[in-house]
Amino acid sequence: MNKFLESIAAGKILMAAHRGDKDCRPENTIPAFMHAIELKADGIETDLHQTADGVIIMMHDHDVDRTTDGTGMVFQKTLAEMKALDAGIKFGEQYRGTRVPTFAEFLDLVEPYPDLLLNLELKDYPEIEGDICYSTADKVIAMVEERGMQDRVMLNCFSWEVLKYIVDKYGDKYPLHGFWPEFLMHHPQVNLYSYLTYVCLFNARLAPDGKKIDRTLQKTQPLCDVEAFEEVKRRGCAACVCFGVDTPELMKGAVERGTTMFTCNDPEKAIKILKGLGYRK
Repeated sequence: MNKFLESIAAGKILMAAHRGDKDCRPENTIPAFMHAIELKADGIETDLHQTADGVIIMMHDHDVDRTTDGTGMVFQKTLAEMKALDAGIKFGEQYRGTRVPTFAEFLDLVEPYPDLLLNLELKDYPEIEGDICYSTADKVIAMVEERGMQDRVMLNCFSWEVLKYIVDKYGDKYPLHGFWPEFLMHHPQVNLYSYLTYVCLFNARLAPDGKKIDRTLQKTQPLCDVEAFEEVKRRGCAACVCFGVDTPELMKGAVERGTTMFTCNDPEKAIKILKGLGYRK
């Protein structure tokens, strides 16, 4: 049985380190992942793209501008070009020379920790990267299965088309993670919730034009109302949240509404809060 499903059945509250240890290390880098492991996070949530020459690498954005000293789209760069970038210098001088890791390097790091759960977010979308998004999903799954690590993996995506592709090809082999409200998954044309395991709730709204997303409430009132949590649970999904900044009040309120997994930018702080609330030993 997949370990994500086991944790839900056991009523466990999980704490996943967002992009490793996003607030304290350069996101989606080996130092960030290693610190999350040292802190004994339950899992790591991370992001995957495919390079121009077909290699899966770890990066959140579609371009490299925000987190590295380079510019341009990930899917248009070769692995050699990605490895030439400095993925640490913008975070701090002490991380100068930190490189963008490949997915293989990430798996090398986490493989010796069999209880560490992996929430793998597929960041290539059909409307941006084109059909490469589907081969990204296939390559990620193949690499996980080559190492026999499928029982600790969940697949995650904002693209309803990618999630549907996974279901159509792989059935219910992997727990899937989506989002609420459903327009966050690029206005799905199918009932995604019928096959999602986890749904991450954001207090987001559509702007008056019906196209852009208004994230004002997400920043000022990050905890969704009870009705949203009840709707997610009514659809048969487990609730999770990612607040950006965690507080005892937010985390307690989320658990009371039914949250079973937190994705946290500062896992050390989050673990202390969960222990203080009695949700973690």
